[in-house]
Amino acid sequence: MLGFYAFARLGELHIDADKVDTIFLTHLHVDHTADLPSMIKARAMVTTSPVHFSVYGPSGADDYPSTSRFMDLLFGEEGAWAYLKHFGAPVTWEARDLPNDLTLSPFVVNETKDRVKVTAVSTHHGDAPALAYRVEFNGRSVTFSGDIDPTGLPNLQKLAEHTNLLVFNCAVLDPPGSPPELYSRHSPPKRIGELARAAHVQRLILTHIPPMVDRAEKQVSSSIGAQSDIPVSFAEDKMRVSP
Repeated sequence: MLGFYAFARLGELHIDADKVDTIFLTHLHVDHTADLPSMIKARAMVTTSPVHFSVYGPSGADDYPSTSRFMDLLFGEEGAWAYLKHFGAPVTWEARDLPNDLTLSPFVVNETKDRVKVTAVSTHHGDAPALAYRVEFNGRSVTFSGDIDPTGLPNLQKLAEHTNLLVFNCAVLDPPGSPPELYSRHSPPKRIGELARAAHVQRLILTHIPPMVDRAEKQVSSSIGAQSDIPVSFAEDKMRVSP
């Protein structure tokens, strides 16, 4: 799941990018896609063998291109960074446009021979086509909400059922603590707690935290705790989570 500064944090953690070949995009806002060119360039610079990426993301709507069109705009023959596919090792990619349809149940989008399974569901983030993902391996699971407003919570609940860890983007306070327009794009803490309880989530980590939420950590924790007694923590850069 690619987000802002993800590439830089990988470097600071001394995590090799040489095996990265699959990327899941929750939506195409700039703060969730900005590191994509850096990731692709880095892979091309650490090998002499051809590099292939599988990129998953939403289909297009209105001002938002589909994921396949987005990749073409960046790296295609007339793309902004067309040179990258010839800069270092040869780079190719396959983009899969996942449906923007709230009526669909969660669906498997990727399953490896090592038994890593990724399931997705369409959610809702204002006018941006959006997805949530669940990653399962060896009997454990992590679910990523992406940016999501309350309209998409029923689908996220289905995806997150009994997940070991739910990583939820917490970008607003309970009303009226944040600018009104943000509630059409994000879910407040009370709703996060309600979903965590309804989905029987085992642990919750809050991420995508703006300053106004960071300053109100106790208030946010209390609001979620009033709805659910599951452990809640706030994400930090380079945070490590034990299984």
